[in-house]
Amino acid sequence: MSSSFEAPKNALYIILGEIQTLTSSRKNSLRWSTNHSYEESSELNSFQKLKTILNSVSDLQDIDSNTFLTPFLDIIRSEETSGPMTCLALNAVNKFLSYGLIDTHSESTASAIDKVANAVTHTRFVGTNPNNDEVVLMRILQVLRSLLLSSAGSKMTNDSVCEILQSCFRICFETRLSELLRKTSEHVLIDMVQLLFARLPQFKDDTTSSTFTKRLHTRGITTAGISDSTNSRRRSQQRANLSSIKKEQINESQINESALSPSERNLTDSSPTDDNELPTAIENATHEIPPSAPTDIETINNETESTTSDNSSTEPSLPVIVPSFDESASRVININEASITGATENEPQSPETSNSRLPSQTSTTNNEYINPRGIRFTTATSTPTTSGPVKEPLSPYGWPCVRGLFRFLTTLINNYDKNNTEYMMTVGLNLLTVALEVGADHIANYPLLLSIVKDSLCRNLLSMLNCNRIQLFSASLRVAFLIFESLRTHLKYQFEYFLTRLMELIVSEQSKVTYEQKEIALETIVQFLRIPGLSAELYLNYDCDLYLSNLFEELTKMLSKNAFPVAGLTSTHILSLDALLSVIDHIELECQHQVERQKTDSTSQSLTRPVSSGYALALSLQNIDTNRTGIPRESRHGPRIRQNRQTISTNLPSQDDLKKIKHDKKILKQGSELFNQSPSLGINFLQENRIFANPLEINEIVKFLKDNPMLDKKIIGEYLSNRKNITILEQYVSTFHFDDMRIDEALRIYLSEFRLPGESPLISALLEHFAAHWRKCNNFQLANNDAAFGLAYACIMLNTDQHNTNARRQISPMTCEDFKRNLSKMNNKENFEDRTLTEIYNAIKSDEIVMPAEHTGLVRESYLWKLMLKRSSATGEKFLHVPSGSYNYDIFTLVWGQTMAALSFVFEKSNYDLIIQKSIQGFSKCARIAAHYFMSDVFDNLVISLCKFTTLLNSREWIENLPIQFGLNRKARLAATVLFNIAHVHGDILRDGWKNILECIIHLYKANLLPSVLVEIEDFLDPTGRTTLVKEQTAQIQKSDIGLFSSLAFLLGGGGSTDATLSSGKQFTFEEQEAMKVATACIEECHLEQLLQETKFLIIDSLSEFLKALIYGCQISSDSQKLDQDAAVFCLELLVKVVLQNRDRVTLFWPTVRNQFYSILVNANEKSFFVERTCVGLLRIAARLLRRDELASEILASLRILLLMKPHVIHSLSSEIAFGLHELLRTNAANIHKSDDWFTLFSLLEVVGAAAHPPPVLQTTTQNLSNDKHIHASRSIASVESDSECSDCTMNNTVDKGYTSDSEVYHRPDYIVVSHDDLESIRTQQSILNQYKIDLNEKLSRHDRRALIKSCETLSFLIRDSAHVTQENFEYCIHCIRTFIEATVTQQTYQQKSKITTYNKSLKQMRKATSSNSLTNENVNEVINNPSGQAQFISRQSKLDYDDEDDLEAIKQEYQSLALQLLDLMHTLHTRASQIYKNTTVQQADQTTSSILWHKCWCPILQGIARLCCDPRRPVRSSALGYLQRSVLLPELHILSPTEWESVFNKVLFPLLLKLLETTNITDHVHGIEETRVRVSQLLCRIFLQHLSPLLTLPTFTALWLTILDFMDKYLKSDQTDMLRESVRESLKNMLLVMNTTGLFDGEQPLSVITKDRIHSFLPGLWEEVFKMSTSVSQSETLKRSATINEENIPLNAAANSSLSK
Repeated sequence: MSSSFEAPKNALYIILGEIQTLTSSRKNSLRWSTNHSYEESSELNSFQKLKTILNSVSDLQDIDSNTFLTPFLDIIRSEETSGPMTCLALNAVNKFLSYGLIDTHSESTASAIDKVANAVTHTRFVGTNPNNDEVVLMRILQVLRSLLLSSAGSKMTNDSVCEILQSCFRICFETRLSELLRKTSEHVLIDMVQLLFARLPQFKDDTTSSTFTKRLHTRGITTAGISDSTNSRRRSQQRANLSSIKKEQINESQINESALSPSERNLTDSSPTDDNELPTAIENATHEIPPSAPTDIETINNETESTTSDNSSTEPSLPVIVPSFDESASRVININEASITGATENEPQSPETSNSRLPSQTSTTNNEYINPRGIRFTTATSTPTTSGPVKEPLSPYGWPCVRGLFRFLTTLINNYDKNNTEYMMTVGLNLLTVALEVGADHIANYPLLLSIVKDSLCRNLLSMLNCNRIQLFSASLRVAFLIFESLRTHLKYQFEYFLTRLMELIVSEQSKVTYEQKEIALETIVQFLRIPGLSAELYLNYDCDLYLSNLFEELTKMLSKNAFPVAGLTSTHILSLDALLSVIDHIELECQHQVERQKTDSTSQSLTRPVSSGYALALSLQNIDTNRTGIPRESRHGPRIRQNRQTISTNLPSQDDLKKIKHDKKILKQGSELFNQSPSLGINFLQENRIFANPLEINEIVKFLKDNPMLDKKIIGEYLSNRKNITILEQYVSTFHFDDMRIDEALRIYLSEFRLPGESPLISALLEHFAAHWRKCNNFQLANNDAAFGLAYACIMLNTDQHNTNARRQISPMTCEDFKRNLSKMNNKENFEDRTLTEIYNAIKSDEIVMPAEHTGLVRESYLWKLMLKRSSATGEKFLHVPSGSYNYDIFTLVWGQTMAALSFVFEKSNYDLIIQKSIQGFSKCARIAAHYFMSDVFDNLVISLCKFTTLLNSREWIENLPIQFGLNRKARLAATVLFNIAHVHGDILRDGWKNILECIIHLYKANLLPSVLVEIEDFLDPTGRTTLVKEQTAQIQKSDIGLFSSLAFLLGGGGSTDATLSSGKQFTFEEQEAMKVATACIEECHLEQLLQETKFLIIDSLSEFLKALIYGCQISSDSQKLDQDAAVFCLELLVKVVLQNRDRVTLFWPTVRNQFYSILVNANEKSFFVERTCVGLLRIAARLLRRDELASEILASLRILLLMKPHVIHSLSSEIAFGLHELLRTNAANIHKSDDWFTLFSLLEVVGAAAHPPPVLQTTTQNLSNDKHIHASRSIASVESDSECSDCTMNNTVDKGYTSDSEVYHRPDYIVVSHDDLESIRTQQSILNQYKIDLNEKLSRHDRRALIKSCETLSFLIRDSAHVTQENFEYCIHCIRTFIEATVTQQTYQQKSKITTYNKSLKQMRKATSSNSLTNENVNEVINNPSGQAQFISRQSKLDYDDEDDLEAIKQEYQSLALQLLDLMHTLHTRASQIYKNTTVQQADQTTSSILWHKCWCPILQGIARLCCDPRRPVRSSALGYLQRSVLLPELHILSPTEWESVFNKVLFPLLLKLLETTNITDHVHGIEETRVRVSQLLCRIFLQHLSPLLTLPTFTALWLTILDFMDKYLKSDQTDMLRESVRESLKNMLLVMNTTGLFDGEQPLSVITKDRIHSFLPGLWEEVFKMSTSVSQSETLKRSATINEENIPLNAAANSSLSK
């Protein structure tokens, strides 16, 4: 015994036990005890014989299975057995099958199994009541299930399997039976179908074995239409072979018996041979079922065929399925083994027409029956079982029974067949679902099964789309999904047809299409689009096919349109969105996979995971891989990309190929439209665009006419019938295949391609070529071509006569005899074959030849379906399969617009969390895809949509309400989170979207929702170095005791509707406070501060757009509200931060940023917080960028923008600029090398520290146009009107630039410079003007004390570090010091200072009261600035301001310290001058060296020191005199030439003497100025005497001497005490005595006379006094006297030093 499992060891006892159970039940039966004796019971006799046999063997394997099965099967077959008895027998058989008692290796196994199947399907018993009878039927179903599903069941024949299935179908479809029994039968069928189709790969597709074929037809099954004269020769030939086979089979025995022992043969022969003549139990239960043979729509109009059988049966019964081989329709027989004699494929007609033509009828004979569908049933001849020689073994079932079942299931779901009830169609769909679930992948291996799918199944499924029963509709779509998912390779055109119908149904507005149907259809589309790679396949197979529709594009458009709710959001809208998102999901997952794959490829693949535990170590020692490398990581964690399970097609087109195809398809569509208007225009257009060759090739135009569905059939007919196109017509006709086809059938095919024109000659031309080609294809059947033409024309006339309802009928339609008579002698004077004419007449009469344009309703659907099948078979194109992820870029390009629109609309209209979350995920995935493919336009569009949903751009509401509204709006917070997240991750892709993101950030800033790090800014004045843009609300405003100045500040601060201060006292509710907290937390989670930090990683294109957006945000106008000005300041700070973050590549965008700074600063008319922050920002950038040597010159040249500002504006910003310059030079002085750069810096120090006016060469150019009033009616701020203007960021308008020509200010076009020649001319001009003055000829405004102090500190830092002062900046440094000296000397009186102190205190109080935000001081400035423009007041206060208790003494001491510090710096420079210029003068002569040092160094230094000698403060004057004396007497000055020593007098000493005479504001004691004059006069005398010898060589010595005498005269006259008179007198005496020793006064020389006369004019008697002295005094004594004078002058130096120390 061999089976899938071992049979029980006590198998014999099991059988004996079942025998005992049956015999006991039989004995207890009342019927048995009264009607029969023990000896008369053949059943009990059989059991007794079986007992004997079983008791005589030791093992069940010793006997044949038929031996112990036969008695039980006889009980089952017996019509006299009661129901319970039959149940016991069925139970026994079921147990035998379950225990595996049937030997599967025995030769008789197939016979035994076949007998069991036959017996169970033909079960008979005595019925009692329906309930008890259903128990038996239930047991029958169980046995049939066990039989087919057992291991021995695989030995059954195809006929047995079909009979089992038929029995189950009868029970399932019987409405009189209970629901339980019917459902049980359905579930049994499901198991059977599952088994059969699961075994499909095991079946061999072999249709050539005659033996196999004979076995399948031994039950007298015949095929219809073998000898029917109404069939054509073609159909007769097709069935000839099958007919001959069946004739041979009609009397063949069905049962194959093996050699049995006598006892076994007796058991076998005891089976009755005439059981088939009696009704079975299933027949009794279902005998009232109306006859039905479901078939498809094409079976409705088939010709009825019949054969007769020896046995008659007048009772109709349900047809059954039999194995099927050929390509004809499904063949069915009834349960009594009556054969179906009909059902061949023909033209389809509507069910109504079919039923009217073929009513249900009974034949005049008793042996046939015709059902309402025209199918004839005849009873086959029963073949009795006879003994004979051993037949060959029965073949097990295979694909034929599967095909028969598949055809039957296909006919069950024909919606047009009225005999198919809803329940029958439901069962059919359910069984098809099971069949396709397990066997769909293998159907393609069986061409006959695939042909059913291509035609009948797909068409019936399409018919189900018109069904309004939801259950059937849903089940049919499920079946369709399984078919197209697995078999779309072979169903390209069917798939297009199906999807098109689905889309039409979804968008249909007809009332018969329910909402539920649309919902289920959308769910199916969603399921389709989730198939891996299907989106790409749709795009490739349809959108990129020249003659097919843009299916994928139309599908996405339909889904997008359907996602927009009109009244409210429903599930259909969500499903449409899901369908679009399914495409997005696949693309995004593939993009993510590619990124991860790149990361994986870049890492080492040889790394292994370290052993993490003892257990892992033990496994590793056992050679067990703990890394699980065999399992992909993505399969264990997170989603994994599902690959396309279909075989990938080869030779897939490339991206370039697809682009060309899409282009050609577009051209072809335009050409087709032109062809429909005028064929010549269309062809010429296609030739111009290289679709057609020039000259035109016939094959191209023929293919164009046959394959292009966009052409009008009427135009095709007119074009072909044109005599000019006769060659094209011949080639066109030759493409048809009319082999073995009747002429009317060929004519139908021919006329389906175009519409006949209306003129008879044109029709004749078309038919002539048709007739000739048809005759050629059919071996020249007729006499000649004229005969074929006449017959074809007659067919058309017959069709018109029979079916033209528009023509008036005065006579009846043509009869068949009339038709034959009209064609008499037309075949070359012979008649056509009578049978052929009859067939033609009947075919045309019953089925009209309809032109394409005249098709409507079901006829049109049938025509379109046939046309589709024809295109499918003609082209032979298969559905191309692509790898998952192919063509994603093209697909996303098509779908992103529709998806974004649908996402936006659904997100805006929906309030459901699930929908909102789905939309947010869709936005994120679209962003990732756009970033992956660098689609900036898509990304910008996405950002704009998200910005809209954040509600941050709603400027209609007050800013103070924004935090509350934002915190309460969950959708807005989600949108903001996604927006900033994608900006973080994919900032490189952003372009125009930066503007919207920045606008959102600006509104967050206005609403005080930004994190503190974004509103904190660097500030040079603040001791901490940082301040904030958002000021805290001061509690002073809410106090009741607001002072006068606070009230004034509130009024000046503005009270408009946009001023947030109006609502500063508003009390928020608890809910509002919570909403504000939520809003703040949301923005913090967005990490906006990182957005600026990450700009350093942006590509330059994205960064440029971001900078453009920031520059656009920096634009303000004069009428801008305060909040707009705040926003401009904020954007400016962001701009500075971004520049600093990208300082490594600043050269790429610095001109753009610099031009923005230029526009703001040069056009500023007054100080504002915006202008102040612009200056600070420029300095911050310069301080950072100067660390790079290659950028130093360009950045410092940009600082000259500050010098282009209006003087009063830059002076009001002195403190900020001074502190910024200090920071800049303190960190970057070593990187500054060029003279022009130093000029810029020192000029700035002078302007901000001493309030000097900027260099005229810069200021004149900026004021030229400002004075032109007719051009400058009002100064406008540069604004950006468009992106194109902002892209260059160049101010083309001269109004904004403030100068007429770039050449005036620009030496190079890319940055602002002043040429070196211009600077030299400035210095030369100033030196000429100032060479005989010790004070600078520059107008200084009132300076800022803090700025001056910080500038001096900066200057001190530079000078005290010897490395910073070089010959490149020495002159500028001296000039700067002298400017600062002028600022300290020319300061206003202390009295004037005290006048503004009180005013300053009041203004401080005003600022404290109005400091609620960053710009409140601007209104204060307007009050401070009086109309006369006298006192310029600084509005920004810092902690460097002195307290209100500052007194004048502190200020005085401060300025005095500054002056002394400047003195020391000048002296330091004086002593270093020769060393600094050493390299320049080392190769030059001493005279040249002295000239350079004098003019560039010593002269301006001495002038500066001399200027401080005139300082009103006595300590400063005293120190200055000491420094002057030491500097003039410095040993290095001995190299000066006589001319240069003359310059010492003319440029230093004489101007100093003159200045001391003019000094009138000396506030110290009168002796203070007198002392200074005395010391200066003594210094003059000493210098003159020391350098008398070289001075005497000058030709201008006399003039020099007379000038000295003039100053002595003036000093004597200004003498207020005797001290100066005595000093001057003594000095003159010394000079005269020394000069006399040189012989200058010998004799009557002119100098002696002039000197004597001049001295007499102011000191009469001095000459005589000096020269009347004893002539005996020797020259040595005179020299000694001179030395004494020098010693007397030594205390001057000591006094100077003591003053300096003080």
